[in-house]
Formats: sequence, C-alpha cells, structure tokens
Amino acid sequence: MIVPEPDRAHISKTVSDRGLQLEEIREDSRSTTWQVVVVVDGDRGVSLDDLAELSSAFDSVAEAWGGPERAVTLEVTSRGVDAPLEQPRHWRRARGRQVDVSYVDGVDGPARGRVGDLDEEAGSVRLVSRSGRGMRVDSVALEDMARAVIRVEFQPAPADELALLTEPENPGRGVREGENS
Repeated sequence: MIVPEPDRAHISKTVSDRGLQLEEIREDSRSTTWQVVVVVDGDRGVSLDDLAELSSAFDSVAEAWGGPERAVTLEVTSRGVDAPLEQPRHWRRARGRQVDVSYVDGVDGPARGRVGDLDEEAGSVRLVSRSGRGMRVDSVALEDMARAVIRVEFQPAPADELALLTEPENPGRGVREGENS
C-alpha cells in the first residue's frame, strides 16, 4: 500500500471539507514510478480550481510516500464523463443527461434514455426515451442495469424530453408509460 491509513483519512477529510466526495484512491506500484490517483466528485461538479486546491493540499503528505529511491506521481481528478453510473448519487447528478444502458440477463429496457427523477427509496430511476415517433417513460430498477454511461451530447436536450423527467401531476399526456422493475 502506497498511501498509509492516516493519510487516507486526511485525504478523505480534506475532500469532504470542500463539499466533495472521495470516490476512490487508486494505487499502482508495479513500475519504478509509483502512481496514486485520487478521484473526487460532487453534486455541483468538480472544477479545475477544486482539483488544483486538492492537489496542493495533498502535496505535503504525498512527499512522504515512496522514499528517496522511489518516485510517486500524484494525480487528483474527477470521475470523468465516461465513468459508469454505479451509485444513486451518480444517477442524481446525471439528471437531464442522456445515458446508454445495458441490462442484466433477462431484463429488457431502453438502450438509450434521458435520466429523470431518482427514487432512492424504491431504487429506481425515471428514463425518458424515444420510441418510434413518440416518447416512452420507464421506471427502471437500478439493480436491473448492468452498466450505464453518460452519452456526450453536442446540442441542448430536446424540450419534450426534459418536460418528462419528473412525474406529472396528471399522467397520460400521450406518453406510453413502461415499467421495468
């Protein structure tokens, strides 16, 4: 282990003090230069300033890793747009974004959809997808999805999809409701 437990606690607290979450600490000690990657995320996103401040805050503890014969490279980064949505908080942060989804064996659902409201208690997320000429709204159980990744879009989301991200007061506006739970 490159990063000792007391330093891990310091990293976690420093990240938390800035209103962010520590996603993981990855270590690679297989080459002559060791590498430590600190991955963070946050509800408001992670700015380059956040990453620079965290990197500076970790420099003093990182200097003790490895020793004089072994250089250690420290990288502080965000999850990135290609990181899979694995936790409920990832789905909450992805609201309004389009995702590509694959399902566990035996479960069908939309392969691509726009992320709507998350129901953490039920363990499901609302997905809005195109179906023929219309729209489809599905409540998909998080456990039914094998993998979901945000799809990068180069134009604003269509208003008709955004309008369906939340359960309407009076359902049934010509939208086909599907259930995948």
